[in-house]
Amino acid sequence: MRNLTRVPLAAAGVLAAIAAWPASAQKSYEIKIGFVTINDSNHRSSELLKAALEKRTAGKLKVKIFPAAQLGIIPRQLEGIQLGTQAFFFTPPGFFQGINPAFQAPDAPGMFDSHWHQHLTLNHPSVRPEWDKLGMEAGIVPVYLWSAGVGAISSRDPIRTLADLEGKKLRVLATKMEIALMEVFGAAGVPIPYSQVVPSIQRRVVDGARSAIIVMGPSKFYTVAKYLTRTAGGYIPVGAYASLAVLKKLPKDLQTAIWEEGAKLTDTTVEIAIEITTHWEKQWVKEGGEVIDFSAADREEFFRRAKPLGDKILGSNPKIAPMYNLIKAAAEQTRAEAAVKHKATMMRLEKEMK
Repeated sequence: MRNLTRVPLAAAGVLAAIAAWPASAQKSYEIKIGFVTINDSNHRSSELLKAALEKRTAGKLKVKIFPAAQLGIIPRQLEGIQLGTQAFFFTPPGFFQGINPAFQAPDAPGMFDSHWHQHLTLNHPSVRPEWDKLGMEAGIVPVYLWSAGVGAISSRDPIRTLADLEGKKLRVLATKMEIALMEVFGAAGVPIPYSQVVPSIQRRVVDGARSAIIVMGPSKFYTVAKYLTRTAGGYIPVGAYASLAVLKKLPKDLQTAIWEEGAKLTDTTVEIAIEITTHWEKQWVKEGGEVIDFSAADREEFFRRAKPLGDKILGSNPKIAPMYNLIKAAAEQTRAEAAVKHKATMMRLEKEMK
């Protein structure tokens, strides 16, 4: 019940800041949810949100879902929620760094121990209200946040050791952190739009991609880069980011429905993300791929080189440091609780998969 009470409080300031019509009568409103992935926690969560909103509003909100970049590549969908042509964009916040560099704050490698650890940290009462403010001036605000993916590399040739990373060209998110992380291991990070990653690997523009199996599995990366190396170097948060321009056009009761139904999905969605990740770590092998883990020595060396990047790149930037320090402090406070929740989730999944 933790998030169900906390998230609506974070949203209260947003609701108070935007003008709204009185309670809706019989008029219906169509809202669009877009994202660039498919069959992942973005997709599953959007389907749950659609069902909840249409049921609660008796069809006054008609929700349409557009996966796999049907509404355009990431910059186009970002424009869509700013301009109000799209109600929701489900995406990692790193793509919003041009709006506010502080959106990169959760990207520090080695900060989080699990999906639950990142999830509880970002939704912590010391973090969430401040996080909600990051995109307000640009007209975007998260209705709910979750931890969607854990870092992994899909590659044409096997990456079994840290030495195998040297000289590789790997697709990364277009952030300074992602590029720097590759550099410390002698690799080149190449930003490429998500919808173009598989063709780029196929054409040998890059040797593979750093992302998360939760999206690489459903997108069939194994058909062009069958080796999956689990680095766990970082966890990838995602948010259901809403357009303030769209919210302003909705009656107050429909706005409230969006916030409250979204809050109910917060913990459910991180559970979905863990479930899909666990499923694809097994399914990847069934599809003809191979899942690789570094040796204990290489894993230790990976984090020895990677962890300092958080303080170096994020903590030293005055535009990012306040949010980074909030997240870093909250991560310490949530570590024990997250470990308990992670263990419970994995035990449940193990039992269900038998």
